[in-house]
Amino acid sequence: MRLEKVTEQHAAILYQYISDPRMYEYLEEQIPTQVEVQHNFRFAALEKSPDNETMIWLKWAAVNPRNQYVGLVEIGIFDDLYAEIGFMTFVDFQRQGYATLYCLEAIAQTQKRFLLPSLHASVNEYNIASRKVLEKLGFELQKVNKNAEFLKGKPTDELVYCLKFSV
Repeated sequence: MRLEKVTEQHAAILYQYISDPRMYEYLEEQIPTQVEVQHNFRFAALEKSPDNETMIWLKWAAVNPRNQYVGLVEIGIFDDLYAEIGFMTFVDFQRQGYATLYCLEAIAQTQKRFLLPSLHASVNEYNIASRKVLEKLGFELQKVNKNAEFLKGKPTDELVYCLKFSV
């Protein structure tokens, strides 16, 4: 498993996977347009967020040993070193163990550069697969934000996980 730093050119290659409606089963956001993905990837290539000028945004495309793109992983680092990870495994590659591998690599690369005290992740209560990945990575449930998200028009809980690093 290897990670490629996302560039603007990845938008055209990865859009077919990113725009699959099944990728948004547990997400509040709408499917982005290809132009929006290209815009966001342009910022990610510079390690900047398109909507938070003080955040460092690390984003990679995950590539398996057969040179297939299997997912995306990102880590946002804020001024106070509060950091969050997010990931999505493309539909054809889910439930094959890829997410754990590429998240481990992203965490290792980030820790080499930033020595974060901890890393957080937020996930919808119904997203069992992502919860299992986080738990395999050593994340522990930190808190539950009741009715914090809307999924298919219904309020659902947001689970906040935390991975603490030894200093």
